[in-house]
Amino acid sequence: MGVLDEMKQYHFDRQDFCHAFENIFTTDEILDIEELCLNTTTLDHFHLFYTKDEEYYIIHLPSGTMINWYKHLGRTNTCNKNNYTLNDLNRFLKALKKEMK
Repeated sequence: MGVLDEMKQYHFDRQDFCHAFENIFTTDEILDIEELCLNTTTLDHFHLFYTKDEEYYIIHLPSGTMINWYKHLGRTNTCNKNNYTLNDLNRFLKALKKEMK
């Protein structure tokens, strides 16, 4: 797989992806994440942004791990690491939550 190849749509099952967020964040915190993306925000270890194509991105800067979704949480979710698991996603989201506080 080349560096510029497209990522697989639905890296995670949509329901699993959404449940990961819902288990870690409140509804208000998920809205806060969307707002951080809309305002292109850089935290200590995360960069969050939104594109004109209605895509939300969260990048963990130290590892280069990137997750994203289109329009609505979970829709066409991608990850730039092929072997990234739900456990990895949960650790990613817990680290994001800790940093958002």
